[in-house]
Amino acid sequence: MIIFALCFLLFINSMSIGLVFPIFASLFFEQNGSLFPADVSLYVRTLSYTMILALPNICMIFGAPFMGRMSDHVGRKTVLFIGLLGVAASFILSAFSIFFGSLLMLFLSRAIAGFMDGSEGVAQAAIADISLPHEKARHMGYATFAGTIGFIIGPVVGGFLAEPKITGQYHFEIPFLGSFLLTLLNALILYCYFPKQPRSHDYSQKISYLTLLNRGFAILFDKRIRLYSLLLFILQWSLAAFYQLCILFLVRQFYYSSGEVGLFTMFLGACFSGGIFFTIHVLLTRVKHVHLLTGGVGFLILSLVTALFLRHSELFPWLSVIPMMLGIAMMYNVLLSFLSNAVTDKEQGDVMGSGTSLKAIGWLTSGLLISWLYPNVITILILMLAIALLALICSRKIHRES
Repeated sequence: MIIFALCFLLFINSMSIGLVFPIFASLFFEQNGSLFPADVSLYVRTLSYTMILALPNICMIFGAPFMGRMSDHVGRKTVLFIGLLGVAASFILSAFSIFFGSLLMLFLSRAIAGFMDGSEGVAQAAIADISLPHEKARHMGYATFAGTIGFIIGPVVGGFLAEPKITGQYHFEIPFLGSFLLTLLNALILYCYFPKQPRSHDYSQKISYLTLLNRGFAILFDKRIRLYSLLLFILQWSLAAFYQLCILFLVRQFYYSSGEVGLFTMFLGACFSGGIFFTIHVLLTRVKHVHLLTGGVGFLILSLVTALFLRHSELFPWLSVIPMMLGIAMMYNVLLSFLSNAVTDKEQGDVMGSGTSLKAIGWLTSGLLISWLYPNVITILILMLAIALLALICSRKIHRES
């Protein structure tokens, strides 16, 4: 029942975050929008748009390890509840910032959202608390599946809510208000139905919150998990780079509309969800975890080789996304279980929160790289292939050591 509650929490959380994604481009580039005067240059709008997308990831780099580490000290439920209230506050602040036309307030709200959204790492730590070592990959797979479904549904609903024909003049605030209500509902369900947990562990001396924050994601460099951390970062970076490259390619080369981009994003999410479902119900019961790592990297390499051959065709994103998502689905939850099993019970929140920060770093750095190198698609793909080969070396080393 606890696993189901955590999966539902992640589903609602991902859906509420996904609700606001479709509106940012229109919000920043619409000539009659509330954030900018009509005569503001395209450069200023583009720079602001890039920054508003990057800011939550920057703040998550620091916030996710802090939230995860704090959950080791004060309990998972307490930190999840505080985090959800913080994210809810960020959504209502975003709605007010759009209503009053305050760009600074909007940046502040997105920074709060990034720092407080430690739900994924803390939920993964809670799953690790109640799972046997051989069950962790399966149980975390359920949580990943739930979060992915929420993220697929969220942008579709958000785009519908922001449609001016449906919601009227102040339509950009509506998705944020919807996310606010969903997050409050999530916090209420957590408070009422998630079992009350004591402090995860007893510590002989108190540790200040500043100390918890200053430690950052230092645990990822621990020799026990250093190799797993590197492989997890490569996985997150590859996913982020591939997604952003495909979107740019379809928009700039084949002039996809926002609706067509949304269709591709839904297809990508469906491939990933299908890969998670297949991994949970078929592969985990038949294949050793270390072999899943190597096989997953193999699918990543197959995807990039396919992309290289089809790099001038519209089929490149649509076909190469299938092995890419299957490979990532095979690797992701297995890596999380390896990370969890390699550290002590007192460090579960720390390592899972720090792992979430790797996702933020991957999305941030890959976005900067793709925007710098594009439209040189072949260079980007060759670089991604080289990094995938590094991942293959890491997975083979893990296989030898296991």
